[in-house]
Amino acid sequence: MARVLYWNIQQFGINKINQIGRKRDHNGNRLQTPESGYRRDVIRTTLTQNTPDIFVVVETSTGSGAPGTLISAGGSTGSRYLLGLIRNWLGANWMLVPPVRLGLNGVTEGISVYYNSANLEFTGPWGWQGGGNASDSVANIGAMNLANYAHPWNTTLPLGNVNANSNINANCAFRQLAGQWQFRGPGVGMAPGPVLGFPNNFNRTPYLTTFWDNANNRTIKLMSFHASPKKNQAANGTNQLSNIQEMTANLAANEVGVIVGDFNVDVFNTHFEPIAYNNLTGAAGYTRAINPTANQWPDKGYVCTMLKSHRNARPWDTNGYSGYKYVIQDSFSSVDNILTRYGVNAGGPAANITIANRVTGTPYNLDPNPPVGVPAGHYAYTTGMAQIPVGMANAGSPVALPLPPNGPNGVGGYAPGNIGALSRFKGWANFRRIRSTSDHMALIIDI
Repeated sequence: MARVLYWNIQQFGINKINQIGRKRDHNGNRLQTPESGYRRDVIRTTLTQNTPDIFVVVETSTGSGAPGTLISAGGSTGSRYLLGLIRNWLGANWMLVPPVRLGLNGVTEGISVYYNSANLEFTGPWGWQGGGNASDSVANIGAMNLANYAHPWNTTLPLGNVNANSNINANCAFRQLAGQWQFRGPGVGMAPGPVLGFPNNFNRTPYLTTFWDNANNRTIKLMSFHASPKKNQAANGTNQLSNIQEMTANLAANEVGVIVGDFNVDVFNTHFEPIAYNNLTGAAGYTRAINPTANQWPDKGYVCTMLKSHRNARPWDTNGYSGYKYVIQDSFSSVDNILTRYGVNAGGPAANITIANRVTGTPYNLDPNPPVGVPAGHYAYTTGMAQIPVGMANAGSPVALPLPPNGPNGVGGYAPGNIGALSRFKGWANFRRIRSTSDHMALIIDI
């Protein structure tokens, strides 16, 4: 199986992980802010505690430009800077698919897809035609007209060609391939289908990247999506994914379809959730990894994926383990998800879905009497907050948030109103470094 880590890293760009402040060293050079170092460390430890084969970063900033063209500005610098860090942390085989712009005007974003080229080969599915042009299908460009990426993107993909056994772009050069950013619905007769909006033509589109998994003799079709934050647009845009032919009607026997994203539809919303997901999990044949628990606390905390701001987060035991009062409670509590569908020769099913909660750590297995049927998760992540030192009771647990069986009621947390506990919890050594990295938690799954 291959392991995928997906994360909406809020407003990701160079300042997220390498922000230059006003302070200077003795030579007059401006110094990096400590805050960006904290965020970088949260990302590092999330990546290294359970190393993925693919790492998807949603909400990469882009600079201005047309859809399908390469991102610029802080997102460009930041995505490549992170690639350098990942190569230091995980090895030189790690690569980055050059991100392109998705959507129009003020909603434009990019998606950065990193992968371990020792395990997977990037196969497109589209090609690169050079210059300031957008990526396009290899058929439209012509295989002989494919171009290499120019500096600074020329070394983010490896040298070499796609495996001859791949069913997508066999023998094409890696450095001439690109992700797909435009999609058509079902055709009518011999005519191609209409270009799909998600749901409108200005909204961000999904981003499809494909990989040849030689060890399992299959293609991974990875579709990443960041839906509009407007609920109606989010629900209808997510539903539109079920009309993408590459992920539905045209999914071959040796292909696995994987859809990851921030769908901006709460799985507890009884109106918008069916609009968003019913067609995907019905006729399209996808299995959703994160599903609603009973719509009550503490059950909901086991599937929440979003964090309150550091100003509003509280370590109170009000809602119980594991959500306490630091997760978003309504409207956007559980909006990140992963869906999978397997061809008959593509393996499966997906396994070990885990919400990488860097506040409490995972799996959620500390409550001796958990609510019935709640998912604990599989992979172990330590808290990213300050930890109780080795040799002391509860070593490794967060200093600023008691976990079960501690706390006033034996489920962790503090009694509401403990001012000292609140200020400690919200500090940069604790919750604020997690929340400053992102308002979303990462998801990890084996496919």
